[in-house]
Amino acid sequence: MKRYFLTKYGEINKIQVPDVVEAGKINIYEDYLDRNKEVYENGDIVVINRINKFNTKEFVRTILRIRKRYWEKVLYLPATGMIYDYPILFYLGVDILDDVPLRIMGDEKCVTEFGIINGQDCFNKNQNEKDRILERIRLSIENNRFRELVENYSMTSFSKEALRIIDMSHYDDSEPFIDLRERNIQANSIESMYRPELQYFRNKVKELKKTADNLLLIPCSAIKPYSQSKTHKILHSRIYPYLSGIQEVIVTSPLGLVPREIENLFPAKNYDIPVTGYWFGEEKDMLVKTAKEFFKDKKYDNVFYILNEEEAGFLNIFDGAEGIKGSLNWENSDRILKIISAHNIKKDKNKKRIIEFSNVIKYLYDISLDISNAAIKDEGNRSFLIQNNEKMIKKTSSGFSMEYGLAKILLKEGKRIVKINGKFSGQNIYIPGILSISNDILPGNEVVLVENDEVVGRGVSEISYLDFAIQKKGIGVSNVSYFVR
Repeated sequence: MKRYFLTKYGEINKIQVPDVVEAGKINIYEDYLDRNKEVYENGDIVVINRINKFNTKEFVRTILRIRKRYWEKVLYLPATGMIYDYPILFYLGVDILDDVPLRIMGDEKCVTEFGIINGQDCFNKNQNEKDRILERIRLSIENNRFRELVENYSMTSFSKEALRIIDMSHYDDSEPFIDLRERNIQANSIESMYRPELQYFRNKVKELKKTADNLLLIPCSAIKPYSQSKTHKILHSRIYPYLSGIQEVIVTSPLGLVPREIENLFPAKNYDIPVTGYWFGEEKDMLVKTAKEFFKDKKYDNVFYILNEEEAGFLNIFDGAEGIKGSLNWENSDRILKIISAHNIKKDKNKKRIIEFSNVIKYLYDISLDISNAAIKDEGNRSFLIQNNEKMIKKTSSGFSMEYGLAKILLKEGKRIVKINGKFSGQNIYIPGILSISNDILPGNEVVLVENDEVVGRGVSEISYLDFAIQKKGIGVSNVSYFVR
């Protein structure tokens, strides 16, 4: 079984999901009175009999409540939804729908992308369109594009309302279902700004520490990570003597703010947006809110910036910010160099690097590391954060990975733990080899492998603790490596 957010794809107890079945195909009622219950459970299937379809807020709230209660079951919502509502209904966590609404329409009402129109042979046309949309849904899930499809196919008022409501009013309910495995995100609409992975990112970023006494705010780039782009390389070539005393924060939509040290982490290095130079009002509001939360209690000696007029609307939260309203290029890099060089920039490269490493640990593992005794050790193209003579985390050109010292701390705090019943050959551990996983694990998290209450290795989880309750086979942990002690 594969999952994106609340949507399951594959086979659950021999039932294929998601699906739209023929009216009457599913008949699980044992008694007529069973139809009067709000929810009727029979074996692996849970039927939602009563739901308010005319109040979208209540509809979404009810679906989420039932979905969370019966996570391991197949959720069937009969006689609900037109063809272009299928994506959002499956996104909310419904597993099975039926074609009753299409049959009620008969042969002279055809469902199209722009509404219901009069026509001929509409029953067959509607069935063909149903099959086409179902195939698109399945294909999008297989290729990690389901959220993009939901945004693009939210054409009815109900679909748009439901997507906005679950994004903006039910993030806390949604967070346990987030998938953090790396994939490209196409953020092509304003709705993309509220997708759960990006809200998760913003919530994590606001917990990070100030890394230097001076701040530089700069725009993003089409190339990810940003530091590999031509414009950011130009900037660094000009201000390099001062970088050890400056915290760089990239301003971008739909993420908000990206501190330089996490630019190579998901989703900061995995998104694409239409580049127009214009920001919608909602984007500006999001940026102001994010900036107020991130910079709260952070005091800088100087605040510098190169931002265009659309991006610079939040600068009034600082006193005396200096910089240039314009694009990031050779000319403006030279101009910001002159502004920066006119100040006495306190530099502490080692301290900045230590805090940057600790920020990465906070973002990836939700651990606030005591860095009072920390140090950086460089070994060729690898760098390590050392605490109390133990390696905590390693940085290479391919990213970050935990070391034995951090794994022990995670075990002590009960975080990111996967208990296994032995060491396995190969880079994957399959679900039957897993005894338990801690309830903070999301797909994509790097995890600690524990055998007999001892740290033995690390890997990347392919499942959440919720998935573990229903999946009996498949890969549970990938990229496995064992610590040599």
